[in-house]
Amino acid sequence: MLYHYPSTAKVDKIIPKNKFYQRGSANHRIERLFVEQVESIRWAYKLSPHTINLNDSETIKEIQIFSIVSRVERLDTEVLQFIDKLIPSPIIFEIVFEDKIKVIANYKRQSQADSQKFVLGKYYATDWQDPAQREDLPIVFGIADLYEYFIEQLLIHTNKTTNKTSSNVFLSPNVGANLSTTHQKIASIEEKIAHTEKMALLTKQIYELQKRMYKEKQFNRQVEMNLQLQTLQKQLKDLTR
Repeated sequence: MLYHYPSTAKVDKIIPKNKFYQRGSANHRIERLFVEQVESIRWAYKLSPHTINLNDSETIKEIQIFSIVSRVERLDTEVLQFIDKLIPSPIIFEIVFEDKIKVIANYKRQSQADSQKFVLGKYYATDWQDPAQREDLPIVFGIADLYEYFIEQLLIHTNKTTNKTSSNVFLSPNVGANLSTTHQKIASIEEKIAHTEKMALLTKQIYELQKRMYKEKQFNRQVEMNLQLQTLQKQLKDLTR
């Protein structure tokens, strides 16, 4: 999910790493992560009703696009979380490592208890992608719709990645393909996130159970575990209907 962003939204400003961990009073561990894992941080684009001609929103005023050149293939999400906590608006991170890019973000929402504060969710990420494979932004009504679209695409990508990493898991046909269709039936982004989390948990449980079945020597125990496996697989299949 790499996109062509309009020139009207371009910022293209390098932000020194120390500006973040000095402003946020980072502890030694966070500062070390910035120094060891981050090569540079660039504020690439600012998406807002004024820069991309979308309707305003009470909860989301802007979406920032940050490009981080990483020194390591697995950038610690504590770095991203630290940046997210310093900046109130949602951030879509493009992590650059060697000749590839990964998109990662969390669902940042306004706190229901205090409108001046915000809540961070879990981080979702794509696979590594070819930087040349960018597409046009979707046609949406408002800035909040665009943000929800970004998060939903990340949920779909994350689910596909989970299924890849658990390649030995037997999934019902088209579970990955059906996720997008299933999401269309769910109203809110919060429900879509919860739905994806349930699928990820079931996939993990299936994977762990299959590993245990492979090692199990007792036939009666294998039969019992196979029944448990069928139940989990049915639950996973039901989530995509």
